Amino acid sequence: MIDTILVSDAPGETRVALLADGQTIEVIHHRAGHESLVDGVYCGRVTALAPNLNAAFIDIGGGPPGFLNAADARTDRDAGVKPIGAYVHEGQAVVVQVRRDAMGDKGPRLTMRPTLAGRYLVFQPGQARAEISKRITDEAERERLRRLVGDDREITVRTRAAKASDDDILGERQALRTRWEGDSALSAPAQLIAPPDPVERALSDNPDVARVVVDMPARHAAVRQHCGDGVLETWSETKPLLEAFGVEAALDAARDNRVTLPSGGAVIIEQTEALCAIDVDSGGHQGGGKTVALDVNLEAAAEIGRQLRLRGIGGVIVIDFITMTGDKRRGRVIDALRAALAGDLDAVAPSGFTELGLVEMRRRRSRPSLGQVMGAGPHGSAQTVALAIARHAAQQSRTAAPGPITIAAAGEVAQVFGGTLRAVLAETTGRAVTVTTEPAYGRAKHHVSFG
Repeated sequence: MIDTILVSDAPGETRVALLADGQTIEVIHHRAGHESLVDGVYCGRVTALAPNLNAAFIDIGGGPPGFLNAADARTDRDAGVKPIGAYVHEGQAVVVQVRRDAMGDKGPRLTMRPTLAGRYLVFQPGQARAEISKRITDEAERERLRRLVGDDREITVRTRAAKASDDDILGERQALRTRWEGDSALSAPAQLIAPPDPVERALSDNPDVARVVVDMPARHAAVRQHCGDGVLETWSETKPLLEAFGVEAALDAARDNRVTLPSGGAVIIEQTEALCAIDVDSGGHQGGGKTVALDVNLEAAAEIGRQLRLRGIGGVIVIDFITMTGDKRRGRVIDALRAALAGDLDAVAPSGFTELGLVEMRRRRSRPSLGQVMGAGPHGSAQTVALAIARHAAQQSRTAAPGPITIAAAGEVAQVFGGTLRAVLAETTGRAVTVTTEPAYGRAKHHVSFG
């Protein structure tokens, strides 16, 4: 379970790190100009039908058109799937929600069954029946929640509602409805409800977090609305927040496709367009006997669950564990993998081994993977390098001598600064910023001077 959330604001980017027992589980990158649209609600316009895909393309305003398949066009999720023309027609204005960000040349994935999530409730306009989380097992508590929800069929009660007061639950229900009904008069294409801020989303998904640390005092007031003062603190140490908690090291390690296990074994992760293949290798495991395969596989299962989430890997995933005999041993490995995936809302846990001895599973692609965000190569894309330079320059400026900041960098990196990043860095530091191009510099090489 996530017990610590770190919020690091820097010029051009906010990073939200989720930790459990000191390990980095997930890092959300919120970059200026590349903000996530997931969970945003739009009044879109149908631009074209694609009967061969049983889908439609929807203009939601800016960027490539969104993709709406017939299954997501159903207002009743339990009904059979009809041809796309039974749900929408060209030129029609429709209310849709983004389920997955645009990736590559593919537009965002859309649904016509929008949901608005609160801390205790989920509001689903048009839902046919009220639901209460099956994880709430106390019958008296379930009866209390049924009584509160009444005949409101558009409300799903979340597990954490079991700890909430009647007033909190009823207040949130009204707030969700008000939010939904607020901008219904806008014409297509238009944004009806903005996607949640990444910090707001992280706090909403992890309401029982024990510690929230922000590194910018200006962020403190906004975060305080979503968590108590007892768990919220502002980082005041000289060492950068994410570096101090090992997040930077975890991100660097995630660039490598090989993950070494404490026992000496390894997990090798290979991503392709079609699927992600994962191989488990006993490597230099220090041990012997019949339990080696099981020991390494159990260790690998736990690490695979973390790596999938950390790297943001989605789609079809095939895992080749070390060969074992016996259903009982295989069952233990599957149980370990399920446990590792338990807190991952995007993962669908596997059911078992295939006839070929492989494990197949899926993970929803809700946003670009870590590799797509950071870029290829040991240092990442030019944007990733430029943001790192800006982050370090802002950090150094707190103790550096007065005067302007001069940054010398490779051409492609300097070009990134030529957008809004240079101005944002200047505003953040209160210093004039000059960026020069050094033709002899490789992508990662740079020099920052003050005064």
